[in-house]
Amino acid sequence: MYVNLYPNKELKKTKRVLLWIGILMLCGGLSALFGEFVAREEVRWSWAGGALAVSIIGTLGFAVGASYVRLKDAYFSMTPERIAYRLTLYGAEHTIYWDAIDSIQASEHALVFDLKDSEQLIMRLGHIQSPEIANHVSVSIQLAAIQQHVEVNQVPVSAQHVSL
Repeated sequence: MYVNLYPNKELKKTKRVLLWIGILMLCGGLSALFGEFVAREEVRWSWAGGALAVSIIGTLGFAVGASYVRLKDAYFSMTPERIAYRLTLYGAEHTIYWDAIDSIQASEHALVFDLKDSEQLIMRLGHIQSPEIANHVSVSIQLAAIQQHVEVNQVPVSAQHVSL
């Protein structure tokens, strides 16, 4: 199962907003820098540093909006061997193998994977754009966990049963 968490339409909208905000910030920062170094007799270095920071952030926004800097795909993928996901465009990719999962705690806002090596991995469902898709991902993981004989919400594996 593969789900694109950031549809193409939303990605284009986000890029357009970043492009225009980047252009405005870049122009504003450059005009402030021009004003500091050309129009004033004495340079205020703190103002010049702030204007430079605004220009750099504007350049980054422009680069992302104009596709000079590539955004990663936000996705969720599940196979019988593993779960893989990246919930945000710049977030880290996580891969969890079913045989490494001890139990899953599911709530409305997050899935907590208790791993066999005593670590926890938290999947925050609020990072998913659409509440419907977040619910679909959560329910799919819980059903697959039952099929993989993984404890879900402290219900022992022996008490779980899926009728096919």
